Formats: sequence, structure tokens, C-alpha cells
Amino acid sequence: MLDFLYPIEDYFTQHIYLAQTIGGKIRKHTRKGGLPSLKGVQVAIFSLTNSENILKNSFREHFYSLYLGNWNLTLADLGNIPEGTTQEDTFLAIKETVSFLLKEGIIPILVGGGVENTYALYRAFDNMEQMVNLTAVNALFDFGDGQEIFSEDSYMSRILMENPTHLNHFTNIGYQTYYNPQESMDLLQKMFFDFYRLGEITSYMEQVEPILRNTDLVSLNMTAVQAADIDMPENFVNGFTSREICAVSRYAGLSSQMAALGVFNVPTSVRGRMLTGEVLWYFIEGINYRVKEFPTIEDKNYTKHIVLLDDFTIDFYKSNRTGRWWILPSEDSKGIAMLPCTERDYQKACEGVIPQRWWNLHQKSLL
Repeated sequence: MLDFLYPIEDYFTQHIYLAQTIGGKIRKHTRKGGLPSLKGVQVAIFSLTNSENILKNSFREHFYSLYLGNWNLTLADLGNIPEGTTQEDTFLAIKETVSFLLKEGIIPILVGGGVENTYALYRAFDNMEQMVNLTAVNALFDFGDGQEIFSEDSYMSRILMENPTHLNHFTNIGYQTYYNPQESMDLLQKMFFDFYRLGEITSYMEQVEPILRNTDLVSLNMTAVQAADIDMPENFVNGFTSREICAVSRYAGLSSQMAALGVFNVPTSVRGRMLTGEVLWYFIEGINYRVKEFPTIEDKNYTKHIVLLDDFTIDFYKSNRTGRWWILPSEDSKGIAMLPCTERDYQKACEGVIPQRWWNLHQKSLL
């Protein structure tokens, strides 16, 4: 099921990397050696390429030069998937590759191509018999074309409208209001999806961790980074800084439920390619420090905090091990696991402010 993959460029196999760097340790798909063994591999990277400037625009040059963290992980670079003759050909190649890796228990990272390839990553979960929580790090919602809420060219429209449908929840991180029609925001609100403005996120970056804690798939659009940080003047003037996007990537890696990552619209500038390599580094760093926690009401490893509001109570749970917080859904939200939250959510609840994610889930359960 890895027949769509081509070896990495000869430059990266002939270059001598220090043993302590990613390039010196990662298992590589080469012309001479073929595909590497996947035995013991936890993370596999592959890229989507076209025939133009494959080497010049490659993120690998900087990524391979980075030193490994104190990681207990085995990495593999599976090479490149060339863009197909049609978009559907490309989608099929990505879907089959990612589906195979998911079944092997390997976290796939797709680098390159446009954000529309999120659809192929989502479809890779078709045979996993699970509902999918999708998070997009993007300045845009990508629902329609500005004239219509839904568009056949929009990957989100296809995800929402095409069968089989196994989207459990969608979250957007970092949207910019003035680039999105109000109708799109109304639709997200009507569907009880979560969406966070850029300024809302950057004012309190720690909230990204619980937002991503229950996600399965992250689509990270590098155009969400402000233009000045990646030397791409045609990009958005406002956006995440280099440090902030790396923090988002690390939080994604920390999520023990996170199964696949797509990094799209990789900048062609030197600074942009460097940042892409570091975004990947931070994601892998997060994976290395994952802690699996799935609190239950009876679990004594969590401290229960009860907040009394006007006519009901909200129960919060804090991990005695990591200090992370969860909130118990309302009684109407039966069968729903605890929602990740922040200590700030608890503090605000003590002041009478109901957490928005809890309220959205409560309203959805009443339908």
C-alpha cells in the first residue's frame, strides 16, 4: 500500500549528517535501498511534490539538520508522492498511504500541497471504524467561495456533505474575521462547532492544549503564519508568529488521540522552509512527551471540583499527575467523554461564566 511513494532526492541520501541530527537517525526511502523497514517506527513523514523545484523548495534541508531531542522515538521518511494527473488521483494516493500507516499504528505526517488535501487525510479514516475530530489551523474556514456557503471546490464542504460521513467535530484555530463571510460563522455556530479568532488564541496560547487534546486529525496551513515571519509578502499580514505556530504544533503532538498531521502550503522562501522544519520538530517533540489520561468519575487520580451556578452545577476534574483539567458534560450529554479544559475555565466558572465548549455540547444534546 506504499506503492505511490518515490524515494527522496539523492542530495539527502548522499549528504553526511551528524549522528545526533534527524538526518543522521531517520530511516530514509532511497533509490538504492528502497523503502525503509517500518518495524518499531512511530512517526512517518512523506511529502507531496510536483516537478517544479523539488529540491529547492524542500523542507528537508533544514529539518534533517536539526538535532534530535531527548526522544524515545523511531522516525521514517517515506519519500514523496508526486501530484497526480487529477486532484482525485492525488487524493487516492494520499488516502491509501495514510490509511495503511494508521492501521500500522504509525502517525503519518504529510508535508506539502494545498489545504484541499485535508480531504484525503480525512478519508483515510474511512476504514478505521471511528468518528473523527478534525482541527484546522487556518485563517480561513474553507467552506465556500465567498458567494455560496458550500462549494464543490471546498474540502470542508465535501467533508460535511459526502457519504460516508464520520466527522464527529470540527474546530478552527486562528481564523481572521475580515477574511470570512458571516454566513460561514453562522453555519459553524449552528452546527455547534468550535472556532477561535486569531487574537483570542494568541492572547492565551495555553488554551490550545485542551482544544487539541481530543482531536484525531490536524490540518495546519502555513499561510496562518504572518507574512513577515516567512518572507512571503503575498500571505496574510496578520497571523501566528513563528514561535506561536511551533507552540501549536507541539500541543498537537502532545494530544494522545492525535493520529495524523497535514502541513500544507509550505512557504518557498528560505525562512519559510526553515520554519516548516521546526514546526515538524516541535510536533515530534510533543509526541515524545505524550501522557495518556482518560478520566472517569470514579478515578481517584483526579480531584473533583464542583462549581455551583444559578440552578445547576458543573463538575471539573484535575489530574493529580499532570495538572490538566477536564469538565464533565451535562446530564443531557449522555455517552460523551469528559471535555478537556483549562484551569482558567474553572476559575471563570467560579465567577459565573459558563465555558463555551460545555455550553455548545449541552445545546447540541438538546436537539
